[in-house]
Amino acid sequence: MKHHIGRADSSEELNAGEVAATNASQAEVESTLRDMCIDEEGKENEFEEGMEPDSGASEGGEGGKKSRLGRIGSGLKGIWNSAKSTLGKGQPKEEWAKLIEKVNACRHPLAHPSGGLINTDYESIKVSRSVVSEVVKSIGKKLLNGQNLMSVTFPVRCCQPCTILECAVGQFTFCPYFLGKAAATRDPVERLKNVTAAFVACIHTTSQFTKPFNPTLGETLQASFPDGTKLYLEQTSHHPPVTSWLLIGPNASFRYYGWSTYTASFGYNKLYVKQSGARICEFPDGTKITAGFSMDRYNNVYWGDVIQEVLGEYIFKDQKNNLACSLYLNQTKHLPSDVFVGSIDQYNAEGESTKQLCEADGSWTGFLDFDGVRYWDYKQENCRIQPAMDPRPLPSDSRFRQDRNSLATGDLDGAQQWKVEIEERQRRERRLRAAAAKAKETGAPFVAADVK
Repeated sequence: MKHHIGRADSSEELNAGEVAATNASQAEVESTLRDMCIDEEGKENEFEEGMEPDSGASEGGEGGKKSRLGRIGSGLKGIWNSAKSTLGKGQPKEEWAKLIEKVNACRHPLAHPSGGLINTDYESIKVSRSVVSEVVKSIGKKLLNGQNLMSVTFPVRCCQPCTILECAVGQFTFCPYFLGKAAATRDPVERLKNVTAAFVACIHTTSQFTKPFNPTLGETLQASFPDGTKLYLEQTSHHPPVTSWLLIGPNASFRYYGWSTYTASFGYNKLYVKQSGARICEFPDGTKITAGFSMDRYNNVYWGDVIQEVLGEYIFKDQKNNLACSLYLNQTKHLPSDVFVGSIDQYNAEGESTKQLCEADGSWTGFLDFDGVRYWDYKQENCRIQPAMDPRPLPSDSRFRQDRNSLATGDLDGAQQWKVEIEERQRRERRLRAAAAKAKETGAPFVAADVK
């Protein structure tokens, strides 16, 4: 789902006629969905109560064990838990009233009252829904019971004229500002605050609904920022799709590197996208801060207003200084799901919090505060910096793809033909690699022409 920031900033009201026009054959798709046995509750239980993905990525790889960082203390996290029994039975406590007031005072124009962002790209939604409906009806139960959508081939008419690598660039637009500030300070707590801000700030800008092209193995993209920050991306695996990156600050003041992969699956009128991998911010003094992952849920995929929510929690961990920033989302149904509370804690070798250093609260649709000090506000323009694509790209650059470029000019037939050819080329190359590996293992001769 891709939010059009221009429309959001103009605070346009949602047009009921536009919404109705995007709704695909609701009755037909709904009937198909109701016939499926979908473990909807199982998909959501993992995240909606503040649990993290089972990949363990937000732990730095500890096999899905639950983090205990930041769970000790009497700050906002404790208030949040106690509020579950307080809200709905009377007036919220004074602390909650203040948080609700803060959230309402700084909220994205397209933020939904119950949480998340509403997508207003109605024309693209209409096209994508028609394709999704066809896929649901043709693949049916196999797809809805958990098959990863990343392995499903979609027609080019539901794609946008860019690749996943090009879309990923948007996730780095806040990094030069906040990681630059993180690099400039020697205070490890202040550094952790700014790293956290770099990630929270980008969430509301990078959501996609119209599908980008999957990059081919070895496909690359290079970009640079006005301050001298350089960005390099490469597709390092095709199945499963893995994107790797390296962001280098001016004068090597910081390095942000890692890799990520996605799984996506349908629920009842919902789409779940889970990201996993590794995200590491490294500084010249040896400090490395890891950033965890959560899960995206897109509500009303087939009909109604398409709304993106983020579920779970974010853990930012500084192993060198025994620090962690923990942000917990969607902890109670009495507040918008995009609201979070948390803290920065000192912890011991067992991963237990020994001291709460500061409190955090905010909403990824609006702001991030630490102890009442504003670190990010969605209305701040100076902290988001757009990069320029490399004017002398490598031959492997995404911008040379024939299907992408045909689609950009409106040539749907040509784009579809190129897409099929590129995908078949990928399949053959995969068969060649498998045959070569087998020949090496067995000592048999490898003849490329024999591989069909």
